[in-house]
Amino acid sequence: MSAAAPAQTVLLILAGPAGVGKSTLCDRLVATVPGFERVITATTRPPRPNEIDGRDYHFLAEAQFDTRLAANDFLEWAWVHRKYRYGTLKSAVLERLPHTNLIANLDVQGVRSIRAEAETVPLLKARLVTIFVAPDSFDVLRERLQGRGPVSAEELERRMQSAEQEMGDRYSYDYVIHSGTKEQDFRALLDYWEQARRKLTG
Repeated sequence: MSAAAPAQTVLLILAGPAGVGKSTLCDRLVATVPGFERVITATTRPPRPNEIDGRDYHFLAEAQFDTRLAANDFLEWAWVHRKYRYGTLKSAVLERLPHTNLIANLDVQGVRSIRAEAETVPLLKARLVTIFVAPDSFDVLRERLQGRGPVSAEELERRMQSAEQEMGDRYSYDYVIHSGTKEQDFRALLDYWEQARRKLTG
């Protein structure tokens, strides 16, 4: 039984507060499980020092983002932290999902938009699996955010407020990972993927 067979491919979407470890989980799944690829999303925020265009994100100027929006190229998009726009290109998902397992890291606004889009796209609706990664506590989340690099007090509080709002959505997801160690989180992700795959294949 091949995990990449057309009838078994899934689109796993991870959501949850910034700093909870979603990117790490995505990268590890792709590195560990054959047949999984990461959905590269687009953003107008500038790249961080260790990020590469086309590998971590598609970094677009505001005008480029506007052009893609006007062409209806996005599956979903949203303002995040009232500063930058993020979006998932339709081509990045719909052209690959029939033959490839995909994993994406989105914010809760993006997940809402994907769910709405799935109501009119049968392929997307049939393969979509949503997983919320919840922090062990807000104190731990604050420490993680501070440990990611310099962040202003204003930005930190804005992200903490966003986290509280996002947590309110967690039980609308197919699965919830209650974050512990990196190893525990990854084992939970693998377990949920297997559960979802079994459901899809009946």
